[in-house]
Amino acid sequence: MGLLALGRGSAPVGLDIGNKTFRIAQLKPSAHKPILINYASKDTPFGLVDEGEIADVDGVAKVLSDFWRERKISEKKVVVGIANQKVIVRIIEMPYMTEAELKSAIQFQVSDYIPIPIEEAIIDFQIISERENDLQGKVMDVLVVAARKEMIERVIMALEKAGLRPVVIDVSSFAFARAVMGDAPSLSFEDLDNPKATAMINVGSNLTDIVVMEDGIPRFTRISNFGSDIFVEALMEALGISLDEAEDLAVRIGLPSRDVGDDPADVTPDMLSKVALVNTILEQQMMKLVAEIRRSLDYYLVQAAKAKSIDKIILSGSGANLRNFRQHLKRELQIEVELGHPLNNVQIGRNLRSAGIVDDELSLATCLGLAMRGLDL
Repeated sequence: MGLLALGRGSAPVGLDIGNKTFRIAQLKPSAHKPILINYASKDTPFGLVDEGEIADVDGVAKVLSDFWRERKISEKKVVVGIANQKVIVRIIEMPYMTEAELKSAIQFQVSDYIPIPIEEAIIDFQIISERENDLQGKVMDVLVVAARKEMIERVIMALEKAGLRPVVIDVSSFAFARAVMGDAPSLSFEDLDNPKATAMINVGSNLTDIVVMEDGIPRFTRISNFGSDIFVEALMEALGISLDEAEDLAVRIGLPSRDVGDDPADVTPDMLSKVALVNTILEQQMMKLVAEIRRSLDYYLVQAAKAKSIDKIILSGSGANLRNFRQHLKRELQIEVELGHPLNNVQIGRNLRSAGIVDDELSLATCLGLAMRGLDL
């Protein structure tokens, strides 16, 4: 799904505009799996993007222009992702009607479900299922996406100032789920008395995207302002150290392991005395993030149409690289947790250095999913 379909074409670049890093991916169609022909990332100056929104249009435009020039990217068409609190995703029940009728009706119905005035919103929708309702007869479940117009306009303005042409603006939550799921078959409810769902969680630097899938369809999405930055910021404040030092400690030491003898192996001698303290600080922040995720999943289950439990969590995003992150999430939520592998759904082109791409796998899910959306144009 895209909020705006602004043009047609083949092989546009998937662009993930993050708070700290911009990432691009470009795919080439193939009979087997699409081929990743371009992937790159670029660290960005602080303040250009704030909590998923473009704060400095000219600054973002310059970084993008430099990015394209440095990487010698000839393709100007892009599929760009958005992830912030000004994007609302809802599933609403509507009486059965044609898509043309729904297009007219949705503008009047959606105001009851989104906290954005209709005149200030851009709205898109997709029919995801049809079913019989005992009281209303045949009804449809409709996935509705609404975004504030001014936020979308800033994205388009930055891209156009950089000389790029946006062909689709997609929801980042859908993009990373698409990359991880690939063409996997829809989830099935074999146990009809206890249907389950899969949660997909993308932990970025200062945002966490949560998507719950039923039957291969996103039934719930939420964006939390808690991301992996909470770990680094807590270390900086508690230990009085610099950003670089805090990031190094977080990576090398990470969260504590519950396995005897499984201590971090790559710490320097001067770090040894800090291991227990760093573990404690990071674990305190992890509990905050776990609480955010638990609230979201509990809310979903309360209003879920079919699923009564979540059987699995699939992780992506740079934050999932934190040492023992997956184990802590599994223990606290009592749900099976695994790392996503979006590269399983593509072939890496011969001209790319596969080692660096594999190392970055958890971080590239969103831009890869955006590139996949571009193949559908």
